[in-house]
Amino acid sequence: MKSIYNITEYLPVRYDATLKQQQDREMCFNFKDGILSTTVKDAFLKMVGEITKGEKTGWTICFIPASTSDKTKRRFSKLATAFSEVGYSVKENAIFNKYDTEAGHISGKSSNPISAFGFDKNAVEGKKVILIDDIITRGTTFKMTADKLEELGASSVIGLFLAKTICPAWSTRTTFFGNDYEPGFDDYEPEETYDNYNGSYAQDVEGWSDQDIDDVFDGDPEAYWNID
Repeated sequence: MKSIYNITEYLPVRYDATLKQQQDREMCFNFKDGILSTTVKDAFLKMVGEITKGEKTGWTICFIPASTSDKTKRRFSKLATAFSEVGYSVKENAIFNKYDTEAGHISGKSSNPISAFGFDKNAVEGKKVILIDDIITRGTTFKMTADKLEELGASSVIGLFLAKTICPAWSTRTTFFGNDYEPGFDDYEPEETYDNYNGSYAQDVEGWSDQDIDDVFDGDPEAYWNID
């Protein structure tokens, strides 16, 4: 069972939002664009401190890549520096972009969202890994990445996300992730279909469902490039 944490929640823009939800949206988009506010930095540092109980030995921090190497560097480099400055082991290239998925180098439908990722076994072997990304929706990429890290020898993998997607139309259920630190944690998952956006890169290649595209991308599969 994989443990996951999230700092805040992301409500897709197709839904009416409170002022706090609007602010959280802006915070998520800024983080994606490489803007690391003091608030976000401190929240990540605080959460990692709680996960590790202040112990740095044996822990390594890694990041789930964005769709391109440039986006990955822009999104996470400042946060990586912040962790390094307080003494954490950070392996920015433990998981890396083998190629940029925006380049269209893969074709046909794929159910493997980590096919474009490369992994450095030496960076994670024997380590307790905190795996960081911006937003978790279905959790498929996180689970597959975490499973791969454990296959390569990581002793454990914990997910840490800036935000968790919530959608009022989704039903709640406890997921396979669980949460060892917050009992009763619920994720949200729709009944998934794959019909309405056949032919789009987001659905045919990246495997996003009709519900994901409707709720997270506001019905525009091309918005995938802005929310990866």
